[in-house]
Amino acid sequence: MKYRIIFLGIVFYTIFNFYNCTKQEGFPVIPTLFVDGNFTRAEGIAFNGEGKLYVTANKAFWRLDTEGNTTKLVDLYTNLGVAAYGERDLLVADFGPTNRFKHGPNDDGIVWRITPEGEKSIAATGGMGDPNFIAVRNDGSYLVSDDATNEIFIVDQKGRVSLFMDAIDHPNGMVISRDGRSLYVAQIFKSLNPVVADNRVWRVPLDEKGDPAGTPEVIARINGENAGPDGLAMDSLGRLYATVPMRGEIWRIDPATGKKQLIAEGMPGIASIAFGQGDFDRNALYGASTRRGGGRIWKIDVGIGGARLCR
Repeated sequence: MKYRIIFLGIVFYTIFNFYNCTKQEGFPVIPTLFVDGNFTRAEGIAFNGEGKLYVTANKAFWRLDTEGNTTKLVDLYTNLGVAAYGERDLLVADFGPTNRFKHGPNDDGIVWRITPEGEKSIAATGGMGDPNFIAVRNDGSYLVSDDATNEIFIVDQKGRVSLFMDAIDHPNGMVISRDGRSLYVAQIFKSLNPVVADNRVWRVPLDEKGDPAGTPEVIARINGENAGPDGLAMDSLGRLYATVPMRGEIWRIDPATGKKQLIAEGMPGIASIAFGQGDFDRNALYGASTRRGGGRIWKIDVGIGGARLCR
């Protein structure tokens, strides 16, 4: 009887903790459609320093208001990553006229600097094939991933492009830790020919200058087939959020422990995400979906705000 009571106690404790860890937090949540029917495909999404929301969609750059109304600002070649830069402007990654997926190796990728009024100028070009995601550093330089290769570039304040690292194949989403000593990178593919999805999220140690300072390590693998982690974001506690577009999911990852939790699902093609700013919900993620998801823009209530981003 004694051992039976102990056994039942262990079972109850396990069930209680499972309930607390899953149900009490209320995850996965049901995402809310924020914009539907305006775009056929979208990808990049970011808030600028004024708290305004911008996306890349239908080969153009758009502003969205809190009601989901959209305003086209300027045309682009492609729909890719967006990052706030300075007080008002944004940096936008663009494959340029050609890309490796259709045309083979190239170096005509572009990073645009775009104002809230839609004024577009070249911030960086030359040497980059297919810029995808942008992460701004605290000195005003920024990192640009090329998910068709193994290259992450750095662009200095004068627009000069150089190789930052090439140790991770097919890097996509990136985020810099709050202390500036780690770079987190989502690896979307194992290979392009044939196309095979990967499932890893990496940590790159950085020195006090923000340069690579050691061998990258895998901090998490997204469970299941067709993972292909794409966009990354970070909350105010330093936890990562990774999109899985092929499965329409967002996962939360604790970099310290590698613990993963499914946060939301049912968003086909969800690619890039950003925490709300300004008059938008600051405890929610806003996400853009690719052609697979019909270009929808989603709102996902996660109950916590985002980490402070360098601009």
